[in-house]
Amino acid sequence: MLAVVGALVAVVLVKNKEIHARTLMSTPCQRQDGGLLTSGDPKSPSPFHDITTAEYSKLFSYLRSVPELSLADPCRAGVNTSNIFMADLLLPPKRDVLKFLDGSGPQPPREARVLIFRGDKAPPVVEEYRVGPLSDPTYCTLIKNPVRRNPVQFAYRPVGFVEYFTAVECIMKQVDQEVGFILQESYEATFTDCGDKCLTTFLVAVGVSPDEKGCQENLVVGLHPLDFGVLANVDGSDPSLWKVEKVWYAGALYESLTELAARYRDISNPINKIKLPFVSTSRDLFSTQNLRGSPVPATPKRPPLQVEPDGKRYTIKHRHVNYMQWDFDIRLSAFNGPQAYDIRFNGERLVYELGLSEISVYYSGDNPIQRVTDIVDSGILLGIHSKSLIPGADCPEGATFLNASFLSERMAAATELAQATCVFEQNTAMPLRRHLAYSVSQGAFYGGMASSVLVVRSILTILNYDYILDFVFYQNGALEVRAHSTGYILSTFYRPQEAPYGFRLAENINGNIHHHMFHFKADIDILGTSNRYETLDISTETVNLRQAVPDRQYTQTRFSRHLLRSELQALYNYSFDFPKYHLVYKEGQNTKYGVHEHSGKYLTIRTGMSKQLLPKDVDNEATIPWARQQLAVTVRKDNEQFSTSPYALFDSFDPVVNFANFYNDNESIVDQDLVFWLTLGIHHIPHTEDLPVTPTQEKL
Repeated sequence: MLAVVGALVAVVLVKNKEIHARTLMSTPCQRQDGGLLTSGDPKSPSPFHDITTAEYSKLFSYLRSVPELSLADPCRAGVNTSNIFMADLLLPPKRDVLKFLDGSGPQPPREARVLIFRGDKAPPVVEEYRVGPLSDPTYCTLIKNPVRRNPVQFAYRPVGFVEYFTAVECIMKQVDQEVGFILQESYEATFTDCGDKCLTTFLVAVGVSPDEKGCQENLVVGLHPLDFGVLANVDGSDPSLWKVEKVWYAGALYESLTELAARYRDISNPINKIKLPFVSTSRDLFSTQNLRGSPVPATPKRPPLQVEPDGKRYTIKHRHVNYMQWDFDIRLSAFNGPQAYDIRFNGERLVYELGLSEISVYYSGDNPIQRVTDIVDSGILLGIHSKSLIPGADCPEGATFLNASFLSERMAAATELAQATCVFEQNTAMPLRRHLAYSVSQGAFYGGMASSVLVVRSILTILNYDYILDFVFYQNGALEVRAHSTGYILSTFYRPQEAPYGFRLAENINGNIHHHMFHFKADIDILGTSNRYETLDISTETVNLRQAVPDRQYTQTRFSRHLLRSELQALYNYSFDFPKYHLVYKEGQNTKYGVHEHSGKYLTIRTGMSKQLLPKDVDNEATIPWARQQLAVTVRKDNEQFSTSPYALFDSFDPVVNFANFYNDNESIVDQDLVFWLTLGIHHIPHTEDLPVTPTQEKL
């Protein structure tokens, strides 16, 4: 059923050679409720639909029945047992999906990708399995991929709840037993038996060696860092062997907890000591988000709200979205976060797959903990951290909210996360197009159109930061990806030596410089899967003025077309000295003037670019080779689904997925199925306005 849509029409009158506008009443609209038409899980999920609750139940029951997996009861899961870490939808080969979507083949079987921690094996490993069909699982096989190994070293495993709580209990018990008296004297708090004065930790992954796993635990109390941290070796599946190897306290490094305790007690050779009062829980504490100061405005008034006077102009059937001339499917991948598929405008497929691949944030500092705080967020998963979006703050009041279901390490059934994604239409308060011809000589007319867009939003709260990720659909066929960062900064304890890395923001707080980076995948299909990538390179030229002043030289700009022919040639590093347009098109689709058809060309708009400055393959740079360029173009392959892996937090010595290998074979990209890998980022040097929480003014 089609909605009858009316437009607000402006009639322009001419009086004394000036324009006066009069607004006519809009054509009455037939009210449509729209929004979420079909909730719950479909009986026959599409190839892109997240794993349903029913499928999760069958998947879990089947895996428990496979004797070779030796799965432990979730309630008794430990580091040294066989545990399901996470399951996610495993997409079928693209060619099979396209045949189904275009009506020339059956729907491919739905399968799951399942990560299992085999702490029960010697040596322990992480195994990835293909399990299906999800409608009634009958097979479970190790995933074979020629470009990435499987199984993976246990030392590279992503961080899960079981390991995290085991590490905190094991390591922090050691800390309290040996130096708890120091913590009590220095900070008036400990980890265990602490009453209402407890310390918390922030875990930082550290690659100790190619076969060992370590973590550094920095003491924090919210936005209140302390000058204490430990380097713990948490390699292997036996927590009794995990131990503290280094200690940082009051600006000095110690070889062990025992050494720190001995040096602290040694009055003959005193060390630097700290004595800080425990944080007051006052409502006026600067790190809280409680309102303080005089209210603005003085008389409380509600902010502006957007309304949908004729109901929602979009519909969502399960996870299929229709908006104006747009049609697409959305899902929330447990591993990689928000994804959109089969994006069509006016019935024509423009993008087969668009989605987040990775988020990372690399810090710097003088103290040894902040110095190696290089966080690759897929190591603690992405999609599972989008939940509990709040109407009226995270999304407009009238937004449509979608839940998401995931497996949990210690649960025997899927866990449903409420309000994990929101969908809404909004007026951007910017005309999509307009022109005013004011005088009679100019035509005396006005034409304009308000810009309304559909936004699909996820907000990933990963540790201290919150990442707002939007897919934005415009009425003229443009598609935008936006990213904002907010949340609490990861501060460090102030010492004068931290000055080159950040500003002192409060009594004991230093806001250290860090680099946020986001990687997105865009599988663009223009009139099919045989596409080309070219740039319009803008340059200057010097010409004469011809007949007017034949001998005078004049400089102007021009462009030249540049067809990129290979993957290495297409690597793009932004330069202001060489501006260019980026075009994707299908060869042979031309107008009668010999120009590529508008429908056969797509422009990739580049904003939010920042350069990753770390040297290639040095230290933790090796785990984020996707950040070396702002754009890479590769031939699409089913075995190159993502630019990273859940092991990237620990695998810098030997990356499980090395994105550079996607293009190092330097294949031809002429008339091929192309994938565009886009890197966005921003260097953030915190300032006082970032307290207590970083604002979102800057978008990527």
